[in-house]
Amino acid sequence: MKSLGDLVLGYDFGTSSVKSALFDAEGRVVARAREAYPLAHPAPGWAEQDPEDWWRAMARATRRMLDDAAIPPERVAALGIAAQMGGMVPLDAAGAPLHPALIWLDTRSAPQARRLVAGWPRIQGYGLARLLPWLRLTNGAPNLSGKDPLSKMLWLREERPEIWARTRQLADVKDYLVRRATGEATTTADGAHLTWLMDARLGRWNWSPALLRRAGIDDDMLGEIRLGGDIVGTLRAEAAAELGLAPGTAVVGGAGDVLASALGAGATTDGALFLYYGTSSWWGAPRARPKVDVLRNIGTLAGAARDRYLLVATQESAGAAAAWAAGILGFGDDLAAFDDAAGGVETTSGSPLFLPWLQGERVPVDDAGLTAGFYGLTLDAGRPQLARAVLEGVALNSRWALDALARSLASPPAAARIVGGGAGSDLWCQITADVTGLTLTRPAHPDLAGCRGVAGLSAAALGWPDASPDAVDRFEPDSIRKAIHDARFARFLAATRAATR
Repeated sequence: MKSLGDLVLGYDFGTSSVKSALFDAEGRVVARAREAYPLAHPAPGWAEQDPEDWWRAMARATRRMLDDAAIPPERVAALGIAAQMGGMVPLDAAGAPLHPALIWLDTRSAPQARRLVAGWPRIQGYGLARLLPWLRLTNGAPNLSGKDPLSKMLWLREERPEIWARTRQLADVKDYLVRRATGEATTTADGAHLTWLMDARLGRWNWSPALLRRAGIDDDMLGEIRLGGDIVGTLRAEAAAELGLAPGTAVVGGAGDVLASALGAGATTDGALFLYYGTSSWWGAPRARPKVDVLRNIGTLAGAARDRYLLVATQESAGAAAAWAAGILGFGDDLAAFDDAAGGVETTSGSPLFLPWLQGERVPVDDAGLTAGFYGLTLDAGRPQLARAVLEGVALNSRWALDALARSLASPPAAARIVGGGAGSDLWCQITADVTGLTLTRPAHPDLAGCRGVAGLSAAALGWPDASPDAVDRFEPDSIRKAIHDARFARFLAATRAATR
């Protein structure tokens, strides 16, 4: 597709804000902006956002970015959207939201999730007769906590029948925004996979009639499955006016945040390991064939190209733990001061441990009831020690997931790329290298990995050459600190065994 524009635009919608960034054909950041939006918890276990807040934040970020850099909108050739996954927004026939979005954090549909997979004999909470077809068709199964889209859909049908009757599309976050921008009802393979209604086998990647019948969902409500790099439409005049962009700007299918961060990290070849530290965290490694580890809740997600997959191990709290701890320890929202305090002390064998399960956990155990806490506190523990314990606790938890993930890799990992907002902390990167024993490399602007990933999909759709990011920083594990953390990891595992009995 030919275009006079020389820039591509990527958006990354997280739990609390949207990041936007413009990239040139060499993959360099030309301009960037960020805008926040609220998150509501109207009841215990509920987590909602107003889709209109996403769109307004997108418009503010776009206009400010273009204005500050004095960039004419006609220079933007194409855009892509990455977003948090696992959400559900019911839309009417015109694409307007009928209910606040139930985002990935929302667990109100846990009863529906458990009922969906109930049966006997039971394995890890799943009825075997119901689990096996899901494993065969999707290489996984809906989680038990109610955080996946399917159980949210069932909750809407059961608890809000008047809204269900008017619903014509059940969209995830990205899919709503693409619909708002282009008028097209689409989704991408990675998001469709996470509904557990897509046949994710090699050569398939279509809505599964058998799974749709089981759930009682019509595929007309789910959107057409497209690849992330497909141009699915162009900016409608109304949307373009609100965003401050040119009408007719190409829009690609985009990606969920997990896949977008892999692309933005440059982890595109088989086995190329990466770690993302954002509100939550995940390990990922591309591969050519699907893979699942039922006992450890690790599996593959459909990739950006057909019959490519991303092996993923997701954990619930990373940056969320740091932000929470900064607040209760008196740093407010000054994460830099929190980081400086943590860096002002050294870890010893007697330093306190932190279990970072503020929102339950997924890998290697799927347990929404797990709770966080400090372990091994003494009178010597002050704010700096507790701040460091939180960063180390997330890293120890990541090692717990990595040990599980490594069973599904072709060879033991020695290195990984690290991206996400948390990867902006040199201290946290070094702690993670020391805890895991991996050499970590970091590209420039690690917090823009999601933006870079979908901007790269846009560039590829335009026929531009690949501009994968180079690593600019390197963190080698320190052998002395590694030995200390090995002993602390044994204590961490003992604590996890006690908590997960």
